[in-house]
Amino acid sequence: MAHEFIQHLVEDHEKQRRLGEQLRNAKDPKQREKLRQEFYDAVMPHVVGEEASLFRYMQEAGGKAREEALKAIQEHHVAKLVLRELMDLSLETEVFNPKGYVLDEMNRHHMNEEEKTHFPMLEGMASRQKLDELFQDYQEAEEKKEGG
Repeated sequence: MAHEFIQHLVEDHEKQRRLGEQLRNAKDPKQREKLRQEFYDAVMPHVVGEEASLFRYMQEAGGKAREEALKAIQEHHVAKLVLRELMDLSLETEVFNPKGYVLDEMNRHHMNEEEKTHFPMLEGMASRQKLDELFQDYQEAEEKKEGG
């Protein structure tokens, strides 16, 4: 059974997939506003938490893990840019749904890669105690982002 940290990350991903699907299909401006905020609140703290924990650890490990972490961080960077653009868009613009669609597709690709490659790699590299520490690092970074 996966470590509780990995389970938490997968649960976050499931929430992001659900919200992304709803966001990309939202038509009503009030619904768009609610969903884009919920999507932002689900994604941004998660991304910050991953970078402060598992991707920091993978970078420090070197080799293939470092290479994978660096790619993932670049994917996070692009997702944050597109998400910020979406947050700044008028709710009534015709670009809202296409931008939401592209953001959701990018995020889905990234989450699938994490689940198939990064999480198993992490579990193979880190002891249970290290995973506990990384989970704590993740939660602390996530909480800081949620508060700020």
